[in-house]
Amino acid sequence: FTEMPTDNFVESSFWNFDALFQPQQHPARDQHDTFFLLDPAEAPQLPPGYSSKVKKVHSQGGYGSQGYRYEWKVEEAKKNLLRTHTTSASARALFQLARQEKFSPVKYFSIDRVFRNESLDATHLAEFHQVEGLVADRGLTLGHLMGILRQFFTKLGISQLRFKPAYNPYTEPSMEVFSYHEGLKKWVEVGNSGVFRP
Repeated sequence: FTEMPTDNFVESSFWNFDALFQPQQHPARDQHDTFFLLDPAEAPQLPPGYSSKVKKVHSQGGYGSQGYRYEWKVEEAKKNLLRTHTTSASARALFQLARQEKFSPVKYFSIDRVFRNESLDATHLAEFHQVEGLVADRGLTLGHLMGILRQFFTKLGISQLRFKPAYNPYTEPSMEVFSYHEGLKKWVEVGNSGVFRP
């Protein structure tokens, strides 16, 4: 695995949400979950050809999706925020990979800070670290993903795992990963995963 560049804590809504097929009216975008910036309030530019494709998929569909059928607004996509996940770095990495003349398989990872406007308690902070991995190749299946996750968590000493179907706007299928916690005597969520949508 090669480390992805994740040195931009300030991200545009485009890379944090839109490029990951999260609709502009999604509740996660509102002030209760996201720290929006006042200065600079907007990204200076978005990738022109790619943002047009993202707009089309949101508005009309494509790649097997009917889209969300709403009027996608560039003003919303340009809003700057403190990134809510490192998956925006994965979106950027996949964009760069797609721009290469010849495809070559890659494996990326990142470990970095993310920010959410959470009510603080014993299990929630406004700032935390996210570990992310991304494998891009042809012919990969959900079984490959489960195998990589099992290997990752086993190396951390976490061996009792369960996978549960979940919903993410940017992956299909999606899975939550649970592990049995001996101290708490219950299953706890330790991760989220999925196969990126086209």
